[in-house]
Amino acid sequence: MTATFKGINSLYYLHLHQFLLLFTFTKFIIICQPISCMPQKKLLQKLLAGEHFSQEEMTFCMNSIMDGLFSEVVIAALLALLQKKGVTPVETAGAYYSLMAKANTIELDEDAVDTCGTGGDHAGTFNISTTASIIANSAGVLIAKHGNRSVTSSCGSADVLEALGFTIDLPPEATKELFKQTGFAFLFAPLYHPSMKRVANIRRELGIRTIFNILGPLINPARAKRQLVGVFNQELMELYTEVLVQTDARHAMIVHAMTEEGIALDEPSLNGPTHIVEIQNGSVRKHTVYPEEFGLTRHALSEIQGGARDENALIIHRILDGSAPAAHIDAALFTTAMACFVSGKAGSIQEGFIMARKALESGHTKNKFNEILKINTELTAKHRGPVN
Repeated sequence: MTATFKGINSLYYLHLHQFLLLFTFTKFIIICQPISCMPQKKLLQKLLAGEHFSQEEMTFCMNSIMDGLFSEVVIAALLALLQKKGVTPVETAGAYYSLMAKANTIELDEDAVDTCGTGGDHAGTFNISTTASIIANSAGVLIAKHGNRSVTSSCGSADVLEALGFTIDLPPEATKELFKQTGFAFLFAPLYHPSMKRVANIRRELGIRTIFNILGPLINPARAKRQLVGVFNQELMELYTEVLVQTDARHAMIVHAMTEEGIALDEPSLNGPTHIVEIQNGSVRKHTVYPEEFGLTRHALSEIQGGARDENALIIHRILDGSAPAAHIDAALFTTAMACFVSGKAGSIQEGFIMARKALESGHTKNKFNEILKINTELTAKHRGPVN
């Protein structure tokens, strides 16, 4: 039996096309569960049958995961089976309420904007939404950026900010002070969602998209009501629409784009259509935009691809000092323009472009970010000493 259970670790290295192996192992798990584990057995059986959870079942499932009641093997099976089946808006809402009830929330400003997306599009672009949050902030937008280290990409928002010299895990009181002085806050997910540590290694070992990719933009610990959310799959747009309306989004834009080659993006496209669902005070409208509408030249995906944290940090430095290629600047401005629009500072995406370009080209963005880094460093020393 011990040798058999050693083999279960192979679950962590699955890819979506290997679900036949997952089903074999999951059925073995169910057979071996004692009577005391009946709830997880029922949950696994339901997913194996391709059935959806109710909101209450999903909340129970997420609570059990986060409270340490399920083993890593069971958690891996649940996450993979949910992904194979497809997560519903009802399930997402159930997970949302579970995680927010356990979160360490923080009070910032009701007009703060989050630019957190799902990630997981595997397009390999540099950290565009993080760059956009920096530029938007310099244009007068309050930012409450929720983010984490990389899970399904080579460089997450936390990774690149850290490489830029920003202390990502300031205690909440220091983050509040930084926000008060600069209007910029980075909300490091593990700090505000400590229960998520139970799944961090599992997600990393699985290496596939899971429900947590979907939840990231929804569980901002500042409860941001203004959001720019990039999604890796167009089918997720309906899901996010339902959940954001249910959770009272004030002004949000859900964005999914394609390149000319048919590659999906979780950010605006510089060489294809960008599909948008806009939610504003309960009303919903859909539209599609193209880069030419905003005076942008089309650029190939290869021109905006990044790499590891240091490479992406260098790209951001060059954007801020004006020495970056046009493709990098245009990609950053396109996303920034949308962030400015959902903030209420701009009356349209086009006005957002004007704001963003003025801030960047005047050098104000670079100066403002340097100010943020300076205050961030001072607060790091004041609140907990130098970072190891």
